[in-house]
Amino acid sequence: MQSFISILLAVLMALSASRGLTDVSGDLREDIQAAISGAVASDEDVLVAEDAAEPAADEAPRDEAQTAPPIPQWEDVEYTHYDPADFYAMTDEMTELAAGEDAQAVLALYDELYAEYAHIDTLCTVAYLHYSADVTDEYWTEENTYCDGLAADAYDALCSALCQVTQGPCADAFAAHVGQENADAFAEYNAMSDRESEILAKESELVDQYFTLSAQTDELTYSYLGRTWTWDMITGFQGTSLSYQDYDGYLEVYYGLQEQLNEKLAPIYQQLVQLRREYAELLDYDSYAQMAYTDIFGRDYSPEDAQTLCDAVKEVGREYYDTLYYSDLWYESDEPTPILDGDGLVEALAQYAPQIDPSLQEAVRLMAEHGLYDLAIGDERSPTAYTITLSEYEVPFIFISLYGDCLDLSSAFHEFGHYIYDSRVPMPNILTSVGSYDLMEIHSTGLEMLTTEFYDDIFDDGADIARFMVLGSMLESVLEGCVQDEFQREVFARPDMTVDEMNRLFADIRSSYGFYEPMDVDYDWMYVTHTFDRPFYYISYAVSALASIQIWDLAQQDRQAGVDAWKAMLECDVYSDQYMDVLPRCGLRLFTEEGAVEDICAPLIRELDRLDAEA
Repeated sequence: MQSFISILLAVLMALSASRGLTDVSGDLREDIQAAISGAVASDEDVLVAEDAAEPAADEAPRDEAQTAPPIPQWEDVEYTHYDPADFYAMTDEMTELAAGEDAQAVLALYDELYAEYAHIDTLCTVAYLHYSADVTDEYWTEENTYCDGLAADAYDALCSALCQVTQGPCADAFAAHVGQENADAFAEYNAMSDRESEILAKESELVDQYFTLSAQTDELTYSYLGRTWTWDMITGFQGTSLSYQDYDGYLEVYYGLQEQLNEKLAPIYQQLVQLRREYAELLDYDSYAQMAYTDIFGRDYSPEDAQTLCDAVKEVGREYYDTLYYSDLWYESDEPTPILDGDGLVEALAQYAPQIDPSLQEAVRLMAEHGLYDLAIGDERSPTAYTITLSEYEVPFIFISLYGDCLDLSSAFHEFGHYIYDSRVPMPNILTSVGSYDLMEIHSTGLEMLTTEFYDDIFDDGADIARFMVLGSMLESVLEGCVQDEFQREVFARPDMTVDEMNRLFADIRSSYGFYEPMDVDYDWMYVTHTFDRPFYYISYAVSALASIQIWDLAQQDRQAGVDAWKAMLECDVYSDQYMDVLPRCGLRLFTEEGAVEDICAPLIRELDRLDAEA
């Protein structure tokens, strides 16, 4: 059982992830329905089927009277600025009831408070959806900041009151109602101190600053040989031309523009590191890395295990960066057709996901019919992708910022992998449950890899380019997951590190993986949003990719064997199972086995070599 700090920080970090808004037109709904073959159950049938599996006493989050309301159309979901006065009055009432013997009143009030907290959580998610769709919008920036504080304070007030219940005369009745495991978790809860609350509020403010400033690249300029360069120019066709004509000049402009952005963003990270280290110390952890690994992300391997993984991956990285990193295929990402917009991506999900397994068609229908996704392009959008659940309705929502290349299709299937599991398995208790992020990422990356079998049909002559891009990106997930984790562990271990030292450190770490650094600094770490809003998450991409590469390799030899391995991962319970236990059960190797990392990556590198040679 993870400590309550893991739950609270997971809640706040989920609200800090990028998510967005969209609608589904009537015509598109008809197109999607046409793509989905076979009869599918109605929403009501699905909810009844989920409710039919009665949870064990120690898993039940609430009684039968508190089923989720009907799933709404996304366009009908409204946001209102929440006044928590009545909620806090109810938590005060719960504290008073905790000392008495009226168990029926305690249980009834718990149900009411649980439902109201789910409403608060949903409002906070909706606010962040709007904010992520336009991080420059002042109103949604303010509302998002308000909601971050609201979520933390409401959670603290409720769990503090429930802790009192577990110490009073109604403790046994309460445990029978919510489940013994949940009751034990409430019993362990310690109310936040004023300083802890201050740190969380400041952390939220700084993360918002990061997203706002990182979206303002259009304000950057650099003068070179009498010409003023902008970010769009140097990262576009003009920059490519300059690179061919005057590579040294290109580096000067590119790094000059990055340095300006670094001067804005790096100090934010320095402050976040200091705050998070202090927070971990207040909770008696040896380090923030230990807290993140153990309690926030619930991993069953240590930072030391991660470093062993990093050392093994460096051998793979040197091989990759020596040849494949420079393949011309990386520069053909806009060649495969069709390049799909948001609506086209949903139609692709509807057409191909059920071919992997017919059971997936229900999740596509649920998402499409209710408009539970936002797939769009825009400079004002948060530059990432995420899947989040609307707690009040127990349905997930997909947000993706598209880039207009073939990797958008892979991103859509990645997030849909999360969506499938989340639509089938509601979180047991939004106050106490934290799942294994490492297992969750296998749901997504595994589906990405299985989908490559359809690329000949989707991309026609551009299939091999798209396949190279996706397979290469999966290998880079392993490499970058390790690079980012190693970088963060070192920064948190040396909290007084200057900005220049951070930039040089990142360059040194990347170089140790075989990456060629043209300068003695590397600013790319500041573009990784998780570094700021979900520190120490990135290693999950590495360990999950190693599992998904194995699923892909199985599918190359026996398609059904690969599909079965992925489905076995879906059948695991992310809220109780753990990575190191699950993989062997599903017939997959662990990264801790000697020689496993190189063995796992070898077939993928061979395929990338083949695609590169044939191109």
